[in-house]
Amino acid sequence: MIKETVIIEGSVRGMKFSKPVLLQYNPSQENVEEAIIKFFDSHANSFEELAVQRGWRDSYWTFPQYYELVI
Repeated sequence: MIKETVIIEGSVRGMKFSKPVLLQYNPSQENVEEAIIKFFDSHANSFEELAVQRGWRDSYWTFPQYYELVI
């Protein structure tokens, strides 16, 4: 099992949003996109279909950027 955070960004009714989602999934049974769909308890076939179901516009998912501080 992998625990991983993804960020979902988009807009709903003209308001932008950025939502961190903590996923837990088995990479031998599903990929990240399937884990996102499962997290939202949907039967969508793709992230794009999930976005339509939830009313998200211009939405996408990505991994958070971690910056290393170099001194």
